[in-house]
Amino acid sequence: MSKVNNNGDNNSTSDHSLIGEEEEDNQEEHDDDEEKEEEEEEEGKEDAQLASRSGELLLYTICENDMKFHQDQVHIVKTVDESGVLDGKWLQRGVDSGNMQGYLYATANASGCINIYTLEQCALDSSDSSSRTSGYQLRHVAVSQSDDANIHGLALSLAWDESSTTSSLDHDDCANNDPLVIKQTRIISSYSKGSLALHDIYLSKNEMDGDDIDTTATTAMIRMEESQRWDAHTLFACPSEVWTTCFTSNKYYNTHSNSVLSGGDDCKMKLWDMRTCHKPMHVQDDFEAGVTAVSYHPRLEHIFAVGSYDEKIRIWDMRKLGGRSSNGGLPLDCIDVGGGVWRIKWHPWDGNRMLVGAMHGGCRVLQIDGIQHVETTLDSVGVNSRITKEFKEHKSMAYGADWILSSSENYDLDAATSCSFYDKAAYIWNAH
Repeated sequence: MSKVNNNGDNNSTSDHSLIGEEEEDNQEEHDDDEEKEEEEEEEGKEDAQLASRSGELLLYTICENDMKFHQDQVHIVKTVDESGVLDGKWLQRGVDSGNMQGYLYATANASGCINIYTLEQCALDSSDSSSRTSGYQLRHVAVSQSDDANIHGLALSLAWDESSTTSSLDHDDCANNDPLVIKQTRIISSYSKGSLALHDIYLSKNEMDGDDIDTTATTAMIRMEESQRWDAHTLFACPSEVWTTCFTSNKYYNTHSNSVLSGGDDCKMKLWDMRTCHKPMHVQDDFEAGVTAVSYHPRLEHIFAVGSYDEKIRIWDMRKLGGRSSNGGLPLDCIDVGGGVWRIKWHPWDGNRMLVGAMHGGCRVLQIDGIQHVETTLDSVGVNSRITKEFKEHKSMAYGADWILSSSENYDLDAATSCSFYDKAAYIWNAH
């Protein structure tokens, strides 16, 4: 097990780990004025809290032979607006290029902005104590245009649309590890004042033309445009935090590519058709607490998972939402993980495994048997989830969690990384 003292949300792939930090400045307030002035103070209180959230990104190199955070190889990235990082995700399509420089990373920030970075190779400073002559760094390439935390609230979560990422290379070219040429994709993001927003992401040589480019090129320009925004969740007629969102598709299947899922503090999971997003297609409202995590399966066509403050993870089938079958409206399986669910990470290669950040309960690894059978037969009998690993080293709530993977599916590497806002620590641990 390896440990580094930091705080924030963790997102890892291959031999690099990204940790997003958020620090909240708590200032004690004294009010000796008359009671009538308290309402004015409350009106400005939220704006002051938004302005006080600051943070940065830390890019660590993790060597597969020792599985440790290398402090001498960390790259610190000040966020563009210096605001806290509340969520961050890699565009997993970048893996297909066989080139680390093909990776894109997006963050949801306390300022309300969505930021995009590229991972690029760079020369190390001559004062570096290691024998390495090159490393990697993050370069900021795009920011959402008009997001304002005072209007929309904090950007709480985001997800890439893996299914809409198109390439000008055919399958054989990608199999030969030729650079992946991306045309465009999308990001869905959620906010603390109840809304969802859809961003179109364009890659071009310059903003005046739409020519395809190689994402490994340092001249790559990325343009982000907000194409839709709508009010998604309310509680007692007021905007409710939308804790989580994701597309209902993956890089293998685009059957439900026009839909997104969202979960909010109103204890509801909603399914939206982005072509008519004024009203949800389906609302699941039988949760016992706020819905905090939705995650679509990375390899199966119809399966997704939902986590809640009620400490349960539910496995769902898109085809069984809305009561159209004998098991309509009911999840395929439900398991109590012993803590409020904040992160759900399906294993990218082993479709039966899941990593969970379960707050007070620490982290969990789940084995979910039978979902491939459901995918082909629609028969939910036999779906069974169980906890196979627990990690409880965090001294407070475990928030961020992700798998650490080798660049090859055939490499026997089974590790996870997790972090917490409160104990300011990130760990690497054996996920067996």
